[in-house]
Amino acid sequence: MIRYRVLGLAIALGVGLVPFEARAEGASREEESHAAGVRLDEAQAIDLALRAHPDIRAAEATRDAAKAGATGAQLARLPDLKITAHYTRFSSIPARYRSFGETVFPQLLDSVGGRAQVVLPLTDAFLGLAAAARAAGREAEAASIEVVTVRSQVAYDARLAFFEYWNRKIAFMNAAELLNSAEINAKDQRARVAAGSVARNELLPFETAVDQAAMTLETTRGELAVAEAQLRTLVPQLNGRAIEVPDLPFERADQAPPSVPPKPELPPRIASLDAQVRAAEARADGASVSRLPRLSAYVGGELTAPTPRVFVMSSLVAVPTWEAGLQLEWSLSQLTEGSATAAKARHEHAALEAKLADARRRLDGEREGAKGLLSTADARLRRAHDRVDHALALAKARRGELEAGTALSLDVVLAETDLARAKNEHADAYVARAIALARLDFIDGRVRPSGGSL
Repeated sequence: MIRYRVLGLAIALGVGLVPFEARAEGASREEESHAAGVRLDEAQAIDLALRAHPDIRAAEATRDAAKAGATGAQLARLPDLKITAHYTRFSSIPARYRSFGETVFPQLLDSVGGRAQVVLPLTDAFLGLAAAARAAGREAEAASIEVVTVRSQVAYDARLAFFEYWNRKIAFMNAAELLNSAEINAKDQRARVAAGSVARNELLPFETAVDQAAMTLETTRGELAVAEAQLRTLVPQLNGRAIEVPDLPFERADQAPPSVPPKPELPPRIASLDAQVRAAEARADGASVSRLPRLSAYVGGELTAPTPRVFVMSSLVAVPTWEAGLQLEWSLSQLTEGSATAAKARHEHAALEAKLADARRRLDGEREGAKGLLSTADARLRRAHDRVDHALALAKARRGELEAGTALSLDVVLAETDLARAKNEHADAYVARAIALARLDFIDGRVRPSGGSL
């Protein structure tokens, strides 16, 4: 694998021509100022973005809340324990309320007692609450999967921002090097004009090339500033630090094309929707059950003094008693309102099922499109590689022809400008293929690059 810098050395032929890839003076100063900064690559951009992204923290908080809700829904199925205690004081009890014929009962002005009761809602525990617990569990499962989806989205955004910055950085460096070469060539041509070896008109193409290269440099500088701002926004850890990027590999045209990563059985986005569908199904089951009568079993114990179950007591003696039974409850609103609630839950379940089917169809289409894009991007990269080779050979030939007097100076300028354009096209093609791979990873829900980081 060779680097772009090596390419420029191959056209360093003839009088007055310097290596096309030599750094412009401004670019050299910029690179030196970045020496103390961070050297960023694709993997590091992903790591920094995942470290403290607010969307990930929000998704994790939502997951934890859903898990807590699922735990609460399970605990709601446990029997209810009710404990009550009382103390009552009467000022007096009229005689007519404590006499029966000639018999006068004792007067007890104090009343104390306590009661404990365990209630097991049979229908709710095994039907209604069980369905609610299943729904809460599915929602917690969906929330957990959503964390993976959010992480893959953040990683994908970080990769796109890095690739855009990388591409704009390379374009800026190429523009700076083209301006440097154009200025040196123009300076050399001015010397020839002053010496009288060439006509003044021969200088104009070189001056025009300098103006055009300077305009291109300013354009790429603005594009680089926008890309850098986007990258720093997504990865705030880069704020206040200079950013260095690796050189762009110049891959051989005969290199094997990238392999398509295997399709997961259930991508996270589909798995999350599937869990939501099953949660809606459980909620529909619970709403249907809510229309049925509620049957509960209870057992209770009571300790009171005096106890109402003893007819006559002359002293305040606590007497324990206990009871057990079944309780059946039903109201008309359970049938009317419950039927409407059940119908609503069934429709919500049907809507989510339709969304799941549509999401599967769309995701399959997106994946096929991304595979096609990867194939065309790889073909474009191979063509771009050949174009750089041909543009480099043409620039070398034009320089040699100029020195031999068989070519015009304009031909050299055009060839060098075309070489810069070819290099930018190669960078665009390389980044386009990297973005296609990143798109496939995002569709499949992968956080890390499937083909290794660049």
